[in-house]
Amino acid sequence: MTSEFNVSVSYATPLRIQIFIYINNIKLIILLLLMIAKWEQTKWLVLSSYFFIFPSFYAFFYKLYFYFILLFLTSLISANFWRIATYSWRRNMDLVFAKISFTVFVYNGIIYIKTPFFIIISYSGLFFIFYLYYLSGKLFNEKNFDWVKFHFLFHIILTFEQFIILYNILETKKNYNLLL
Repeated sequence: MTSEFNVSVSYATPLRIQIFIYINNIKLIILLLLMIAKWEQTKWLVLSSYFFIFPSFYAFFYKLYFYFILLFLTSLISANFWRIATYSWRRNMDLVFAKISFTVFVYNGIIYIKTPFFIIISYSGLFFIFYLYYLSGKLFNEKNFDWVKFHFLFHIILTFEQFIILYNILETKKNYNLLL
């Protein structure tokens, strides 16, 4: 009897490996179908998402713990989405958390920014934030790879706006404490 006719466990192992490879190939195909953008593009958005950590630490240093937690989580959630940008729960979480963070900061900007200097800077920045977000979305839909540059700038201006708002919150609290 030759080994050709000998059916043993050794033949089952390659079949398991083939099934494993087949399943992983299906997962890869699904991932590619759900992919929003490639790593060559999104690596820059992972980087710019981490910029939100700087105002987060600024808030922590000045004991604004709510803003620290909000910005820190926004940064991590955004970076987590952009590291593998797919239509998934990570994208949904990023969209929801980014909108919450944006709303909180716009509200606080309206409440706490009172000096003409900061009003001009922050409201101009808000205009550019809306414009850059719109432009990055428009270019993305047109399959123009420059969308990443505009979304990167969007993240940078958001970071500066966060610093401005946090600074004005601190100034208001400092002035309020001087009045007491």
